[in-house]
Amino acid sequence: MRVPLTHIKIAKDLQELTLHGSKEFPVALYETVMRLDSMDFIPLHWHTEIQFVYLKSGRAKYRMGADVLVLEEGEGLFINASELHEAKPFQIEQAIIYCVNVNPMMIGGYEGSIFMTKYVQPYLTSHRLPYVKLTKELSQKVACMANLMREQDAFYEMKVWRELLSIWQSMLAQSLLPEEMTDPSNIVQHERAKAMLDFLHAHYQQKIALEDLSKHVYLSRTECSSYFKKIVGMTPFSYLLQYRLRKSIELLRDDEQTVTIIAANTGFSTVSYYIEKFKEYTGYSPHVYRKKFL
Repeated sequence: MRVPLTHIKIAKDLQELTLHGSKEFPVALYETVMRLDSMDFIPLHWHTEIQFVYLKSGRAKYRMGADVLVLEEGEGLFINASELHEAKPFQIEQAIIYCVNVNPMMIGGYEGSIFMTKYVQPYLTSHRLPYVKLTKELSQKVACMANLMREQDAFYEMKVWRELLSIWQSMLAQSLLPEEMTDPSNIVQHERAKAMLDFLHAHYQQKIALEDLSKHVYLSRTECSSYFKKIVGMTPFSYLLQYRLRKSIELLRDDEQTVTIIAANTGFSTVSYYIEKFKEYTGYSPHVYRKKFL
């Protein structure tokens, strides 16, 4: 399934709203093409499913909380449930990735089973390890799982399930997923960053001062900026500007809305300022971007 990344459905708290797979087979494959020229890459988000990533071509930079990781072609990554993450091409115009999103019940079977209580829940709950850089062998298994889902030959669901169990067992056997909780201070930072992001997303159409954001999470303005930058990788207002611009790209798909209206609806004080920042962000004016990419 090819997905236009700019338009992933995300709630205000950054939870992805896409239904991954079906109730009968809760596994979904996304072959995603990230492009720098159209600013089409995976925005900051999280989901209740676990995710396995395989970089089919190019190079990609992933951010998982405060950590940044560059994936080379042929490498793989595991991203735990509920972890904030984003991805974009790195030092290259285009990167293609396979993302396999999996409901943990596919591994655990059902709530209360020995598989769920012994081999799944301890590794997913209470802020366990946020991600794992996969070995070459496990990366190839993710690629194999993706190919099985693309081709959908006879018994492909059973073959995908078998690969999934093999990957999970190997990760546990190699101690790639320790049961220990992450540093409590990192948990606090993570939750505060989520609260700040939620505030920015709820009020992005309005004028926001740093003091408003810092009061929301009971921190000084300096601490607020420091926490945010550590987890998100930029200042709160650099993020807010990018978020407003990405929201405007969504609105540009509607030909009925003028650039002036879009600027006003996404929190920009003037249309000229919006156009200036849009060109800095994408390299195009909103009018040209709308014609070229939408």
